[in-house]
Order: sequence, then structure tokens, then C-alpha cells
Amino acid sequence: MKVAIIGAGYTGLSIGKELIKKKYDVTIFEKSKNVGGMCDTVLICGTHLEKYYRHIFKSDVDAVDLIKELGLEEDLIWPGTKMGYLSNNKIYEFGTPISLLKFKPISFLDKIRFGLNVIRIKLINDYKKIEKYTAEEWLKPRIGERAYSKIWEPLLISKFGEQKSEVSMAWLWGKIKLRSTSSTKEGEQLGYIKGSYQVLTDAFYNYLIDKGVRFELNTEVKKVEKKDDEFIVDLNNKKSEKFDYVVSTLDYETSVKVLGDLLCDAEKKRMSSVKYTSARTMLIVANKSFSRFYWTNIGDNDIPFGGIIEHTNMIKKDNYQGKTIIYISNYMTEKNPLYDVTKEDMLKEYMKHLSKINPEFTNDNIIEYHVYDQNYAQPIITCNYSKIIQKTKLKTKNLYLCTMPQIYPEDRGMNYAIKMGKKVANEIIKS
Repeated sequence: MKVAIIGAGYTGLSIGKELIKKKYDVTIFEKSKNVGGMCDTVLICGTHLEKYYRHIFKSDVDAVDLIKELGLEEDLIWPGTKMGYLSNNKIYEFGTPISLLKFKPISFLDKIRFGLNVIRIKLINDYKKIEKYTAEEWLKPRIGERAYSKIWEPLLISKFGEQKSEVSMAWLWGKIKLRSTSSTKEGEQLGYIKGSYQVLTDAFYNYLIDKGVRFELNTEVKKVEKKDDEFIVDLNNKKSEKFDYVVSTLDYETSVKVLGDLLCDAEKKRMSSVKYTSARTMLIVANKSFSRFYWTNIGDNDIPFGGIIEHTNMIKKDNYQGKTIIYISNYMTEKNPLYDVTKEDMLKEYMKHLSKINPEFTNDNIIEYHVYDQNYAQPIITCNYSKIIQKTKLKTKNLYLCTMPQIYPEDRGMNYAIKMGKKVANEIIKS
């Protein structure tokens, strides 16, 4: 059986891996020149570095299993990291019970209510009991207005902007459950691959090549049609190929365009109802450290970005010629003033705030910087999302969809891309 997989991110690669084991004839189409999707890297300081900050959690068993299967277990490290939280232009240590008690922006009573509520969330096993509530309406009565506005609301704004009030509590539940698996008394233990995740991507790609998967890079799928029992996949080079199965791992909007009339009206409606926020991630190479924290969440709503991730507080500077690596995380919609500004204007705006947080960090400390954009970075998970989630097997026979908005109730991430890929491959095999 000939299978076409559209997209060579970790979802598509995982589907290919499972199918090739069962002797399917697998072709993976990718419009860019690289495989790996959002795990793409660039050369910085003489080594590969992720465009978008990257780590895995202790609970990411599918990612760990893949790393082991590809013979990279000795390259997987679990460094300890610390989390910070910025409030009123001051960074506090955050993420542990002791640090919560020392967090001054909220009262002692608010701290107790906040801590107990986090424990309560971790104990919830059935997300469907809370998915009908927005995060805002579920949290406010339980932790109080001040704790909500100082801690959770800024995080929702940084991720979803003006649509933060629409986000289901099930989404936040998934985030809290996930991070708790890597928590320690001192902070967090997060997984990273020595030499960057490019090492894993290369090993994955070479494994699939050796097993017989065919890759067509720099090849965009423009349209998929069906004639009799065969799919006709039209490509950007004006060629077309025939397949027995097709799997799209593209975002919903692009999948609707590519699959066209192969989707029924109900499928198009479900897919079109899901909205995304875009990510604009700034990568800074500096000659000095910004803070002592790996991850700093931003709790001041007047600051136009959501997080400061100092990569070299997780991975030693020696790996980057002694330089400091900093990511500035920002999710936004088209309404955000920074949505399409130049990287120069973005840095200028960011430095107004970075220099207030740390007055000793100036433009003179920046050696180079880059901005990387991802239009479909975060699906907006609304209430009762389980009722509108699109099934992976579509109405058209032998047509499948496997993409980020279907990762629910868990949030997006490499581990769940791998997990979803395995799930869809097994559905094809069983069919």
C-alpha cells in the first residue's frame, strides 16, 4: 500500500516510522528543505540551536522511547533548572512551595489558596469535568481576584492575548499536570539532547531513509483529489503522484485548502472553528547573563512579551563559545502591534523593558539576534473542546488528519506529536 504523508515534522516522521515497519510504501512530502518542523535549528556560535526553545518533561515517555530506539539515550540529559516570575518589574523565584511563600505580590492567605488549588488541579483525573468552564471563571472564585490577576491572568494573556477569556480550564489543567511531572524541591528537571535536538532529528531522518521511506523535500502539496480508489496528489512542480492512503499533518486552515472537496461540510466547519495564535520568538546571543533563571514568566501586562528563557541557565555556555543564549517568547494575533514589525523595531521595544528589569543589561551586551515566526503555533482551546475535536480518520475512505489541534487535553509539544503519529499509523494498519 502506498501512503503519502504531508509534512515532515515529528508527527509525519512518526507515522512514517510505524508504517515502514509494516512494509508500507511511504512517501513524506515537505515544502521546506528541512525535516523536523518546529524542531528546526540554526547554526549559532558554531553549533546547532533550536529556533524555538526546546525541552521535554519526565512524563514525555513517547519522546524518551524514540530517543532510546534511535540509540541516543546517552545523549539525553536532565539538568536542573529554576523558574522565575516577574511582577512589578522584579523577578521572584517561583515554582516551588518555598518560593510561593516568599512571593510578595500576593497576601499570605492568597498564597495558601493558590497552593492548595494547584494541588487540587493535579488531583483531577477527568478533564471533562472542568472543560465546560473557562480558566478565568473556574479560578477566580477558588484563588481570589488578586492571585488570579497577578499570576494566572498574565500567563493567559501572554499565550492568547485578547482571547484569554475564552480559554478552557482543561487547557490550563493539562499544562499544570505536565509540568508537575518534572518538578523537584529545587525547581525542575528538563530533558535536552547534547548538541541540540538536531541530533535527534538527523538520527530520525537517517533511520527512515535506511528503512526505505522516500522523502520529497522542497515539495509542496497543492491539492489532493480522489479518482476511483486512488488519491491524486498534485505537487508544486506541476507533477502528480497516486497513493492508496493520504495523511495530512498540516494545520487546519492549510489542510482545508489542500484536501478541499474530500472533506465533508461538518469536517470543514469543525476545522474552521478552531483559531490559532502565532509565535514570534526572538533569539538573542549576548556577552552576559540576564538572570539566574532558565524560565521567567512575565506577570506585568504592560510588558509586550510573555517569557524570558535563558537557555544557558540549562545548558552550559561552554557549548556556545562562552556566550549567553536568551529566547524572548511571544504569542500574538494580527491585532498585536508587534505582529509584523521588523526585528529591529521589535528589539527596540523589548529593550525598553529588559533594561528596566535588569538595568545592567543593555544593547551593548547583544552580539546578534534573530526573530523566527510560526503562524500556527498555538490552537485556542475553548470550552467543551472535546465535542468539536476533529477525528483523525476522515469521512473519505483512507484519508487521515493528524495535527496539533487534535492533541487534547494535552497541550502541543514534541512528545504528543510523536504519540499522535503512532496513533494514526496504528489506525491505518488496523484498517
